[in-house]
Amino acid sequence: MSDTTFLESFIEHHLATLPHDVRRNLELLKDLDKTCSVVAEELRRAEQDYARTAEEKVVQLQCGKTENNQDGVVVLGGEGKKRGEAVIPTTEELSSFIHEEEAWQHIVALRTKASQQAEEKVAIAEQNYALVDATVRRLDRDLGQMEALLKATGAFEAAAGGAKPNDLAAIQVNTSSPDWILAKVISHDPETGMYKLSDEDVESNKTFHLPESQVVVLGGVEKLSRGDVIYAVYPDTTSFYQASVVQVPRKVSGGSSFVMVNFVDDGDEHGVTHDKAVLLKHVMRVPYGASLQHP
Repeated sequence: MSDTTFLESFIEHHLATLPHDVRRNLELLKDLDKTCSVVAEELRRAEQDYARTAEEKVVQLQCGKTENNQDGVVVLGGEGKKRGEAVIPTTEELSSFIHEEEAWQHIVALRTKASQQAEEKVAIAEQNYALVDATVRRLDRDLGQMEALLKATGAFEAAAGGAKPNDLAAIQVNTSSPDWILAKVISHDPETGMYKLSDEDVESNKTFHLPESQVVVLGGVEKLSRGDVIYAVYPDTTSFYQASVVQVPRKVSGGSSFVMVNFVDDGDEHGVTHDKAVLLKHVMRVPYGASLQHP
């Protein structure tokens, strides 16, 4: 079995990636752990030696009969006692007989040292906990601020509770292709992250089984500004193309919202790019890793 402690193993494999203050404290704990081990072993040996010496002294005592014919021990010497007299010693007398002052003081000193080192380890561990706790609290606060910012800009599009059947989604059927098409969610397995989807092309009966990395559930893109680059479904198709917002989203009388966009490379024979209306539910932010085209 390896003599390496959990702390030593943890530090060896993870220390380099930790913040400076946490790393410094763990180094201190590692050094203290080694020192404490040495002191604890020395204390164990000292206590065993003391107990063995005491046992040897007790074995030297001889049994005898007192003046009242009771079992006792023969006095080896001592103030007020006749040598060879059998007596029943008190606890204090027996403790005094086996006591070794110098050895006992050594044990006391080792116990004090071990206790101080243990308290120091606890103090350093608590300091480390406070550092990590403060960092986690700061991260929570920063994440909250970032979430609020993303929601304010419309970039926070994660649907609460996950995708539901009939939700619209953009899918990348082949990761080697930059193309995204419109589909509808049939089912989603949260445990595996796999989606089952149907192609929204009316002439297609295809279904797809895709991982979450190739699926973007649509919805939540509401706060768009003029000039924003997005991916939108080109009118009368089910394919997504890069576009730029030319008018902010508006609602029509039926309740649906749409946005006016210019698609990239969509100029007519005269080179004029005309605005096109796209339903807001057919819009998504630029997918991660997509290569943008310059108008």
